[in-house]
Amino acid sequence: MFITEMELLQARLAAGKRLNDSHILKEILQEDRSSEKKRRMAEGERYYRGEHDSLQKDFRRSPISETTENGEEEMRMFFNPNRSNHHCVHPFHHTLVAQKTAYLVGREPTISVRNGDRAFEEMLTELADEHFNGVLQSWLTGAANKGVEYLHVYYDGEGNFRYCIVPAEEIIAIYDEEYQQELREVIRYYDIKVLDEGREKTKRRVEWWTAEDVTYFTENGDGEFLQEKSCGHWAVTALLDGEEAETEQHGWGRVPFIPLRNNEKELTDLQLVKGLIDAYDLVSSEGTNNLLDLVDLYWVIQGYGGETASAVAKKLQINKAVQISDSSGNVEARQVQLPVEGRLDWMQMLRKDIFHFGMGVDTDSDDWGKAASGVALKFQYAMFYLKINGIVPEIKRAVKEFFRFATEDRNRENGTDWDWRKIQITLNTNGITDDMETMQIIAASKGMVSEKTLLGKHPFVEDVNSEMEQLERERREKDNEIDTDD
Repeated sequence: MFITEMELLQARLAAGKRLNDSHILKEILQEDRSSEKKRRMAEGERYYRGEHDSLQKDFRRSPISETTENGEEEMRMFFNPNRSNHHCVHPFHHTLVAQKTAYLVGREPTISVRNGDRAFEEMLTELADEHFNGVLQSWLTGAANKGVEYLHVYYDGEGNFRYCIVPAEEIIAIYDEEYQQELREVIRYYDIKVLDEGREKTKRRVEWWTAEDVTYFTENGDGEFLQEKSCGHWAVTALLDGEEAETEQHGWGRVPFIPLRNNEKELTDLQLVKGLIDAYDLVSSEGTNNLLDLVDLYWVIQGYGGETASAVAKKLQINKAVQISDSSGNVEARQVQLPVEGRLDWMQMLRKDIFHFGMGVDTDSDDWGKAASGVALKFQYAMFYLKINGIVPEIKRAVKEFFRFATEDRNRENGTDWDWRKIQITLNTNGITDDMETMQIIAASKGMVSEKTLLGKHPFVEDVNSEMEQLERERREKDNEIDTDD
Protein backbone atom coordinates (compact mmCIF):
# COMPACT_ATOMS: atom_id res chain seq x y z
CA MET A 1 0.00 0.00 0.00
CA PHE A 2 1.13 3.56 -0.59
CA ILE A 3 -0.51 6.81 0.36
CA THR A 4 0.15 10.39 -0.65
CA GLU A 5 1.12 13.33 1.51
CA MET A 6 -2.38 14.76 1.08
CA GLU A 7 -3.99 11.55 2.34
CA LEU A 8 -1.68 11.58 5.35
CA LEU A 9 -2.57 15.22 6.01
CA GLN A 10 -6.26 14.37 5.75
CA ALA A 11 -5.78 11.57 8.28
CA ARG A 12 -4.13 14.03 10.65
CA LEU A 13 -6.92 16.56 10.17
CA ALA A 14 -9.54 13.85 10.68
CA ALA A 15 -8.00 13.15 14.08
CA GLY A 16 -9.12 16.66 15.06
CA LYS A 17 -9.08 17.18 18.80
CA ARG A 18 -7.44 13.83 19.39
CA LEU A 19 -4.50 14.74 17.14
CA ASN A 20 -1.60 12.40 17.83
CA ASP A 21 0.48 9.94 15.87
CA SER A 22 -0.86 6.94 17.81
CA HIS A 23 -4.41 7.38 16.46
CA ILE A 24 -3.13 8.02 12.96
CA LEU A 25 -0.96 4.89 13.06
CA LYS A 26 -3.83 2.72 14.30
CA GLU A 27 -6.08 3.85 11.44
CA ILE A 28 -3.41 3.58 8.75
CA LEU A 29 -2.17 0.16 9.90
CA GLN A 30 -5.68 -1.25 10.16
CA GLU A 31 -6.52 -0.12 6.64
CA ASP A 32 -3.20 -1.38 5.27
CA ARG A 33 -3.46 -4.87 6.74
CA SER A 34 -6.89 -5.40 5.17
CA SER A 35 -5.98 -3.82 1.82
CA GLU A 36 -6.26 -5.69 -1.46
CA LYS A 37 -2.62 -4.91 -2.26
CA LYS A 38 -1.34 -6.65 0.88
CA ARG A 39 -3.62 -9.60 0.19
CA ARG A 40 -2.07 -9.91 -3.28
CA MET A 41 1.41 -9.78 -1.74
CA ALA A 42 0.63 -12.63 0.66
CA GLU A 43 -0.92 -14.59 -2.21
CA GLY A 44 2.18 -14.23 -4.39
CA GLU A 45 4.43 -15.35 -1.55
CA ARG A 46 2.22 -18.38 -0.83
CA TYR A 47 2.20 -19.55 -4.43
CA TYR A 48 5.97 -19.07 -4.69
CA ARG A 49 6.28 -21.50 -1.75
CA GLY A 50 3.85 -23.93 -3.44
CA GLU A 51 1.00 -23.24 -0.99
CA HIS A 52 -1.79 -23.12 -3.57
CA ASP A 53 -5.50 -22.58 -2.93
CA SER A 54 -6.23 -26.06 -4.27
CA LEU A 55 -4.71 -27.51 -1.06
CA GLN A 56 -7.76 -26.21 0.81
CA LYS A 57 -10.22 -28.17 -1.32
CA ASP A 58 -11.60 -31.38 0.19
CA PHE A 59 -12.30 -33.77 -2.69
CA ARG A 60 -14.29 -36.00 -0.33
CA ARG A 61 -17.00 -33.35 -0.24
CA SER A 62 -19.22 -32.61 -3.21
CA PRO A 63 -22.45 -30.63 -3.60
CA ILE A 64 -25.59 -32.58 -4.40
CA SER A 65 -29.12 -31.42 -5.15
CA GLU A 66 -32.04 -32.80 -3.17
CA THR A 67 -35.80 -32.30 -3.37
CA THR A 68 -37.40 -31.28 -0.09
CA GLU A 69 -40.84 -32.31 1.13
CA ASN A 70 -42.16 -29.04 -0.28
CA GLY A 71 -40.91 -30.00 -3.70
CA GLU A 72 -38.12 -27.41 -3.70
CA GLU A 73 -34.57 -28.10 -4.79
CA GLU A 74 -31.81 -27.39 -2.30
CA MET A 75 -28.07 -27.98 -2.33
CA ARG A 76 -26.18 -29.70 0.41
CA MET A 77 -22.65 -31.04 0.84
CA PHE A 78 -22.22 -34.78 0.62
CA PHE A 79 -19.21 -36.27 2.44
CA ASN A 80 -17.72 -39.55 1.17
CA PRO A 81 -15.06 -40.79 3.64
CA ASN A 82 -13.91 -43.47 1.17
CA ARG A 83 -13.03 -40.94 -1.53
CA SER A 84 -9.33 -40.16 -2.06
CA ASN A 85 -8.25 -36.64 -1.15
CA HIS A 86 -4.88 -36.26 -2.87
CA HIS A 87 -3.70 -32.80 -3.96
CA CYS A 88 -1.46 -32.19 -6.95
CA VAL A 89 0.35 -28.84 -6.76
CA HIS A 90 2.12 -27.50 -9.83
CA PRO A 91 4.43 -24.59 -8.90
CA PHE A 92 4.24 -22.77 -12.24
CA HIS A 93 4.49 -19.39 -10.51
CA HIS A 94 7.72 -20.41 -8.78
CA THR A 95 9.11 -21.60 -12.12
CA LEU A 96 8.18 -18.37 -13.92
CA VAL A 97 9.68 -16.17 -11.18
CA ALA A 98 12.85 -18.26 -10.91
CA GLN A 99 13.22 -18.16 -14.70
CA LYS A 100 12.89 -14.37 -14.73
CA THR A 101 15.29 -13.85 -11.80
CA ALA A 102 17.95 -16.22 -13.13
CA TYR A 103 17.85 -14.57 -16.55
CA LEU A 104 18.12 -11.00 -15.31
CA VAL A 105 20.43 -11.21 -12.28
CA GLY A 106 21.77 -14.77 -12.27
CA ARG A 107 25.13 -13.22 -13.13
CA GLU A 108 26.56 -10.20 -11.33
CA PRO A 109 25.81 -6.90 -13.07
CA THR A 110 28.66 -4.88 -14.57
CA ILE A 111 29.26 -1.57 -12.81
CA SER A 112 31.21 1.09 -14.71
CA VAL A 113 31.87 4.84 -14.52
CA ARG A 114 31.53 7.13 -17.53
CA ASN A 115 34.67 9.18 -16.98
CA GLY A 116 36.80 6.10 -16.38
CA ASP A 117 37.70 6.93 -12.75
CA ARG A 118 39.54 3.72 -11.86
CA ALA A 119 39.47 4.19 -8.06
CA PHE A 120 35.74 4.94 -8.12
CA GLU A 121 35.05 1.94 -10.32
CA GLU A 122 37.13 -0.38 -8.13
CA MET A 123 35.15 0.74 -5.07
CA LEU A 124 31.87 -0.02 -6.81
CA THR A 125 33.15 -3.36 -8.08
CA GLU A 126 34.24 -4.36 -4.59
CA LEU A 127 30.80 -3.49 -3.24
CA ALA A 128 28.99 -5.41 -6.02
CA ASP A 129 30.19 -8.80 -4.73
CA GLU A 130 28.48 -12.18 -4.34
CA HIS A 131 26.54 -10.95 -1.30
CA PHE A 132 25.14 -8.02 -3.23
CA ASN A 133 24.14 -10.27 -6.12
CA GLY A 134 22.36 -12.61 -3.71
CA VAL A 135 20.46 -9.67 -2.22
CA LEU A 136 19.65 -8.44 -5.73
CA GLN A 137 18.13 -11.82 -6.59
CA SER A 138 15.99 -11.75 -3.42
CA TRP A 139 15.03 -8.17 -4.22
CA LEU A 140 13.81 -9.08 -7.70
CA THR A 141 12.08 -12.26 -6.50
CA GLY A 142 10.19 -10.27 -3.88
CA ALA A 143 9.14 -7.70 -6.48
CA ALA A 144 7.83 -10.45 -8.78
CA ASN A 145 5.84 -12.05 -5.94
CA LYS A 146 4.49 -8.84 -4.40
CA GLY A 147 4.58 -6.20 -7.12
CA VAL A 148 7.22 -4.20 -5.24
CA GLU A 149 10.05 -4.95 -2.81
CA TYR A 150 12.24 -2.65 -0.70
CA LEU A 151 15.96 -2.43 0.02
CA HIS A 152 16.94 -0.63 3.23
CA VAL A 153 20.35 0.97 3.77
CA TYR A 154 21.52 1.61 7.33
CA TYR A 155 24.50 1.73 9.67
CA ASP A 156 25.08 -1.08 12.14
CA GLY A 157 26.11 -0.66 15.76
CA GLU A 158 29.75 -0.24 14.78
CA GLY A 159 29.02 2.42 12.18
CA ASN A 160 29.47 0.18 9.14
CA PHE A 161 27.40 0.75 5.99
CA ARG A 162 24.91 -2.10 5.60
CA TYR A 163 21.87 -3.01 3.50
CA CYS A 164 19.11 -5.61 3.61
CA ILE A 165 15.73 -6.51 2.16
CA VAL A 166 12.72 -5.26 4.12
CA PRO A 167 9.56 -7.19 3.10
CA ALA A 168 7.08 -5.00 1.24
CA GLU A 169 4.25 -6.31 3.42
CA GLU A 170 5.84 -4.38 6.32
CA ILE A 171 5.96 -1.10 4.38
CA ILE A 172 3.51 1.76 3.91
CA ALA A 173 5.03 4.18 1.40
CA ILE A 174 4.06 7.87 1.41
CA TYR A 175 4.65 9.63 -1.91
CA ASP A 176 4.49 13.24 -3.06
CA GLU A 177 1.01 14.46 -3.88
CA GLU A 178 1.63 15.99 -7.31
CA TYR A 179 3.36 13.20 -9.25
CA GLN A 180 3.37 10.32 -6.76
CA GLN A 181 6.95 9.51 -7.75
CA GLU A 182 9.11 10.82 -4.91
CA LEU A 183 9.18 8.70 -1.75
CA ARG A 184 8.73 11.22 1.08
CA GLU A 185 8.09 9.01 4.12
CA VAL A 186 7.94 5.33 5.03
CA ILE A 187 6.00 3.66 7.83
CA ARG A 188 7.35 0.23 8.63
CA TYR A 189 5.54 -2.06 11.06
CA TYR A 190 6.23 -5.61 12.24
CA ASP A 191 5.57 -7.95 15.15
CA ILE A 192 7.98 -8.40 18.05
CA LYS A 193 7.98 -10.77 21.03
CA VAL A 194 8.03 -9.18 24.48
CA LEU A 195 7.78 -10.48 28.04
CA ASP A 196 4.83 -9.05 29.96
CA GLU A 197 4.49 -10.21 33.56
CA GLY A 198 6.48 -13.33 32.79
CA ARG A 199 4.43 -14.23 29.70
CA GLU A 200 5.52 -13.89 26.08
CA LYS A 201 3.27 -11.64 24.04
CA THR A 202 3.26 -10.39 20.46
CA LYS A 203 3.18 -6.64 19.93
CA ARG A 204 3.60 -4.37 16.94
CA ARG A 205 6.56 -2.06 16.52
CA VAL A 206 6.46 0.89 14.14
CA GLU A 207 9.26 2.88 12.53
CA TRP A 208 8.21 6.19 10.96
CA TRP A 209 10.97 7.29 8.56
CA THR A 210 11.31 10.74 7.03
CA ALA A 211 14.08 12.31 4.95
CA GLU A 212 16.01 13.33 8.06
CA ASP A 213 15.01 11.12 10.98
CA VAL A 214 13.14 8.08 12.26
CA THR A 215 10.69 7.79 15.14
CA TYR A 216 10.04 4.47 16.91
CA PHE A 217 6.71 3.41 18.43
CA THR A 218 5.72 0.27 20.37
CA GLU A 219 2.19 -1.00 20.93
CA ASN A 220 1.04 -1.30 24.53
CA GLY A 221 -1.53 -3.65 26.02
CA ASP A 222 -4.40 -1.31 25.13
CA GLY A 223 -3.47 -1.19 21.45
CA GLU A 224 -2.04 2.33 21.68
CA PHE A 225 1.31 3.21 20.12
CA LEU A 226 3.74 4.81 22.56
CA GLN A 227 6.71 6.74 21.20
CA GLU A 228 10.06 5.29 22.23
CA LYS A 229 12.55 7.67 20.68
CA SER A 230 13.30 9.85 17.67
CA CYS A 231 16.76 10.12 16.13
CA GLY A 232 18.63 10.70 12.88
CA HIS A 233 19.45 8.04 10.33
CA TRP A 234 22.90 7.77 11.86
CA ALA A 235 24.96 9.49 14.54
CA VAL A 236 28.55 10.73 14.75
CA THR A 237 30.15 10.87 18.17
CA ALA A 238 32.93 13.39 18.72
CA LEU A 239 35.85 12.40 20.95
CA LEU A 240 37.58 14.72 23.41
CA ASP A 241 40.77 13.39 25.02
CA GLY A 242 39.74 9.87 23.98
CA GLU A 243 36.30 10.10 25.57
CA GLU A 244 32.88 10.58 23.97
CA ALA A 245 31.97 14.24 24.18
CA GLU A 246 28.99 14.87 21.92
CA THR A 247 26.78 12.88 19.56
CA GLU A 248 25.52 14.58 16.42
CA GLN A 249 22.52 13.18 14.53
CA HIS A 250 22.55 13.07 10.73
CA GLY A 251 20.09 12.23 7.95
CA TRP A 252 20.48 11.15 4.33
CA GLY A 253 18.22 13.91 3.06
CA ARG A 254 15.91 11.25 1.65
CA VAL A 255 14.20 8.14 2.98
CA PRO A 256 16.74 5.24 3.09
CA PHE A 257 14.37 2.75 1.44
CA ILE A 258 14.65 1.87 -2.26
CA PRO A 259 11.58 0.38 -3.98
CA LEU A 260 12.01 -2.08 -6.84
CA ARG A 261 8.74 -2.15 -8.77
CA ASN A 262 7.77 -5.19 -10.78
CA ASN A 263 5.99 -2.96 -13.29
CA GLU A 264 4.36 0.45 -13.48
CA LYS A 265 1.13 -0.77 -11.82
CA GLU A 266 3.02 -2.88 -9.26
CA LEU A 267 1.16 -6.03 -10.35
CA THR A 268 2.50 -9.37 -9.18
CA ASP A 269 3.58 -12.03 -11.66
CA LEU A 270 0.87 -14.29 -10.23
CA GLN A 271 -2.16 -12.12 -10.89
CA LEU A 272 -2.49 -12.85 -14.62
CA VAL A 273 -2.12 -16.63 -14.31
CA LYS A 274 -3.53 -17.56 -10.89
CA GLY A 275 -6.87 -18.76 -12.26
CA LEU A 276 -5.12 -20.94 -14.85
CA ILE A 277 -2.80 -22.48 -12.25
CA ASP A 278 -5.74 -23.20 -9.92
CA ALA A 279 -7.63 -24.88 -12.78
CA TYR A 280 -4.59 -27.00 -13.67
CA ASP A 281 -4.19 -28.09 -10.04
CA LEU A 282 -7.87 -29.01 -9.70
CA VAL A 283 -8.07 -30.95 -12.97
CA SER A 284 -4.89 -32.86 -12.14
CA SER A 285 -5.97 -33.56 -8.55
CA GLU A 286 -9.44 -34.71 -9.60
CA GLY A 287 -7.96 -37.04 -12.20
CA THR A 288 -5.45 -38.43 -9.72
CA ASN A 289 -8.14 -39.12 -7.13
CA ASN A 290 -10.29 -40.86 -9.74
CA LEU A 291 -7.33 -43.04 -10.68
CA LEU A 292 -6.54 -43.85 -7.04
CA ASP A 293 -10.15 -44.87 -6.44
CA LEU A 294 -10.39 -46.86 -9.67
CA VAL A 295 -11.41 -50.52 -9.47
CA ASP A 296 -9.54 -52.20 -12.30
CA LEU A 297 -12.17 -54.91 -12.81
CA TYR A 298 -15.61 -55.47 -11.46
CA TRP A 299 -17.69 -58.66 -11.86
CA VAL A 300 -21.28 -58.88 -13.04
CA ILE A 301 -22.72 -62.23 -11.82
CA GLN A 302 -26.21 -63.39 -12.70
CA GLY A 303 -27.92 -66.54 -11.38
CA TYR A 304 -25.72 -66.97 -8.32
CA GLY A 305 -27.04 -66.69 -4.78
CA GLY A 306 -26.58 -67.82 -1.23
CA GLU A 307 -23.13 -66.34 -0.56
CA THR A 308 -21.75 -62.90 0.07
CA ALA A 309 -19.77 -60.91 -2.47
CA SER A 310 -16.58 -61.55 -0.51
CA ALA A 311 -17.08 -65.29 -0.74
CA VAL A 312 -17.62 -65.06 -4.47
CA ALA A 313 -14.46 -62.98 -4.82
CA LYS A 314 -12.50 -65.58 -2.80
CA LYS A 315 -13.62 -68.42 -5.06
CA LEU A 316 -12.70 -66.43 -8.15
CA GLN A 317 -9.28 -65.74 -6.67
CA ILE A 318 -8.55 -69.36 -5.70
CA ASN A 319 -10.38 -71.44 -8.29
CA LYS A 320 -10.44 -68.88 -11.11
CA ALA A 321 -14.10 -69.94 -11.51
CA VAL A 322 -17.47 -69.93 -9.79
CA GLN A 323 -20.45 -72.30 -10.20
CA ILE A 324 -23.78 -70.78 -11.23
CA SER A 325 -27.03 -72.53 -10.17
CA ASP A 326 -29.28 -70.85 -12.74
CA SER A 327 -28.85 -72.09 -16.34
CA SER A 328 -29.54 -68.58 -17.61
CA GLY A 329 -26.88 -67.12 -15.34
CA ASN A 330 -23.77 -65.36 -16.51
CA VAL A 331 -20.40 -64.15 -15.13
CA GLU A 332 -18.84 -61.15 -16.87
CA ALA A 333 -15.76 -59.08 -16.01
CA ARG A 334 -15.90 -55.41 -16.96
CA GLN A 335 -13.18 -52.77 -16.87
CA VAL A 336 -13.65 -49.14 -15.87
CA GLN A 337 -12.53 -46.61 -18.46
CA LEU A 338 -11.47 -43.08 -17.48
CA PRO A 339 -11.65 -40.14 -19.92
CA VAL A 340 -7.86 -39.67 -19.76
CA GLU A 341 -7.30 -38.32 -23.26
CA GLY A 342 -9.73 -35.43 -22.91
CA ARG A 343 -8.30 -34.53 -19.51
CA LEU A 344 -4.73 -34.50 -20.87
CA ASP A 345 -5.73 -32.29 -23.80
CA TRP A 346 -7.35 -29.84 -21.41
CA MET A 347 -4.29 -29.77 -19.12
CA GLN A 348 -2.00 -29.25 -22.11
CA MET A 349 -4.08 -26.25 -23.15
CA LEU A 350 -3.97 -24.84 -19.62
CA ARG A 351 -0.19 -25.29 -19.48
CA LYS A 352 0.23 -23.47 -22.78
CA ASP A 353 -1.93 -20.59 -21.54
CA ILE A 354 0.00 -20.36 -18.26
CA PHE A 355 3.32 -19.87 -20.05
CA HIS A 356 1.75 -17.61 -22.69
CA PHE A 357 0.00 -15.20 -20.33
CA GLY A 358 2.74 -15.60 -17.72
CA MET A 359 5.11 -14.58 -20.54
CA GLY A 360 7.59 -17.33 -19.73
CA VAL A 361 9.49 -19.99 -21.66
CA ASP A 362 8.16 -23.55 -21.57
CA THR A 363 11.33 -25.63 -21.86
CA ASP A 364 9.25 -28.82 -22.14
CA SER A 365 7.74 -27.64 -25.41
CA ASP A 366 8.09 -29.96 -28.41
CA ASP A 367 9.42 -27.01 -30.43
CA TRP A 368 12.66 -26.88 -28.44
CA GLY A 369 15.64 -28.42 -30.15
CA LYS A 370 14.16 -28.37 -33.65
CA ALA A 371 16.12 -25.29 -34.67
CA ALA A 372 19.00 -24.17 -32.49
CA SER A 373 19.94 -21.03 -34.37
CA GLY A 374 20.05 -17.69 -32.58
CA VAL A 375 16.98 -16.42 -34.44
CA ALA A 376 14.94 -19.48 -33.44
CA LEU A 377 15.99 -19.14 -29.81
CA LYS A 378 15.03 -15.48 -29.78
CA PHE A 379 11.64 -16.40 -31.21
CA GLN A 380 11.11 -18.86 -28.34
CA TYR A 381 11.93 -16.04 -25.92
CA ALA A 382 9.71 -13.43 -27.63
CA MET A 383 7.01 -13.16 -24.95
CA PHE A 384 9.63 -13.48 -22.21
CA TYR A 385 11.58 -10.55 -23.62
CA LEU A 386 8.43 -8.41 -23.61
CA LYS A 387 8.03 -9.06 -19.88
CA ILE A 388 11.61 -8.48 -18.78
CA ASN A 389 12.13 -5.40 -20.95
CA GLY A 390 9.61 -3.63 -18.75
CA ILE A 391 11.52 -4.26 -15.53
CA VAL A 392 15.12 -3.81 -16.77
CA PRO A 393 15.01 0.02 -16.49
CA GLU A 394 13.48 -0.30 -13.02
CA ILE A 395 16.27 -2.64 -11.88
CA LYS A 396 18.92 -0.27 -13.19
CA ARG A 397 17.25 2.69 -11.49
CA ALA A 398 16.97 0.87 -8.15
CA VAL A 399 20.56 -0.46 -8.25
CA LYS A 400 21.89 2.99 -9.18
CA GLU A 401 19.98 4.50 -6.26
CA PHE A 402 21.64 1.97 -3.95
CA PHE A 403 25.07 2.93 -5.26
CA ARG A 404 24.13 6.56 -4.71
CA PHE A 405 23.82 5.85 -0.98
CA ALA A 406 27.05 3.82 -1.06
CA THR A 407 28.94 6.57 -2.92
CA GLU A 408 27.85 9.24 -0.44
CA ASP A 409 29.00 7.00 2.40
CA ARG A 410 32.44 6.46 0.84
CA ASN A 411 32.78 10.17 0.05
CA ARG A 412 32.24 11.05 3.72
CA GLU A 413 34.62 8.34 4.86
CA ASN A 414 37.44 8.97 2.36
CA GLY A 415 37.00 12.67 1.60
CA THR A 416 36.42 11.96 -2.09
CA ASP A 417 33.94 13.69 -4.37
CA TRP A 418 32.81 10.83 -6.60
CA ASP A 419 29.67 11.59 -8.62
CA TRP A 420 27.08 8.82 -8.45
CA ARG A 421 25.37 10.21 -11.58
CA LYS A 422 28.24 8.84 -13.70
CA ILE A 423 27.55 5.26 -12.62
CA GLN A 424 26.37 2.92 -15.38
CA ILE A 425 24.63 -0.40 -14.70
CA THR A 426 24.74 -3.25 -17.22
CA LEU A 427 22.74 -6.41 -16.57
CA ASN A 428 24.49 -9.56 -17.78
CA THR A 429 21.52 -11.67 -18.80
CA ASN A 430 21.71 -15.42 -18.55
CA GLY A 431 19.45 -16.92 -21.24
CA ILE A 432 19.88 -19.92 -23.53
CA THR A 433 21.91 -18.86 -26.55
CA ASP A 434 23.82 -20.28 -29.47
CA ASP A 435 27.33 -19.93 -27.96
CA MET A 436 29.18 -20.24 -31.25
CA GLU A 437 27.04 -17.57 -32.90
CA THR A 438 27.43 -15.28 -29.87
CA MET A 439 31.23 -15.57 -29.87
CA GLN A 440 31.37 -14.85 -33.60
CA ILE A 441 29.39 -11.66 -33.01
CA ILE A 442 31.72 -10.71 -30.13
CA ALA A 443 34.81 -11.28 -32.29
CA ALA A 444 33.36 -9.16 -35.10
CA SER A 445 32.52 -6.34 -32.65
CA LYS A 446 36.05 -5.81 -31.30
CA GLY A 447 37.14 -2.24 -31.78
CA MET A 448 33.56 -1.03 -32.07
CA VAL A 449 32.37 -1.93 -28.57
CA SER A 450 34.27 -1.69 -25.28
CA GLU A 451 36.07 -4.76 -23.99
CA LYS A 452 34.01 -4.70 -20.78
CA THR A 453 30.72 -4.77 -22.70
CA LEU A 454 31.90 -7.67 -24.88
CA LEU A 455 33.03 -9.66 -21.84
CA GLY A 456 29.58 -9.20 -20.33
CA LYS A 457 28.08 -10.96 -23.35
CA HIS A 458 30.65 -13.77 -23.50
CA PRO A 459 29.09 -17.13 -22.54
CA PHE A 460 32.19 -18.24 -20.59
CA VAL A 461 32.37 -15.15 -18.36
CA GLU A 462 30.32 -15.13 -15.16
CA ASP A 463 31.96 -12.21 -13.31
CA VAL A 464 32.92 -9.42 -15.72
CA ASN A 465 34.77 -7.32 -13.16
CA SER A 466 36.92 -10.27 -12.00
CA GLU A 467 37.60 -11.20 -15.61
CA MET A 468 38.77 -7.66 -16.35
CA GLU A 469 41.17 -7.80 -13.39
CA GLN A 470 42.48 -11.20 -14.51
CA LEU A 471 43.08 -9.94 -18.05
CA GLU A 472 44.95 -6.93 -16.68
CA ARG A 473 47.16 -9.17 -14.54
CA GLU A 474 47.92 -11.40 -17.51
CA ARG A 475 48.83 -8.38 -19.64
CA ARG A 476 51.21 -7.09 -16.96
CA GLU A 477 52.85 -10.51 -16.60
CA LYS A 478 53.26 -10.76 -20.35
CA ASP A 479 54.79 -7.27 -20.51
CA ASN A 480 57.22 -8.19 -17.71
CA GLU A 481 58.27 -11.34 -19.58
CA ILE A 482 58.95 -9.28 -22.72
CA ASP A 483 61.02 -6.76 -20.72
CA THR A 484 63.00 -9.58 -19.11
CA ASP A 485 63.78 -11.17 -22.48
CA ASP A 486 65.04 -7.84 -23.79
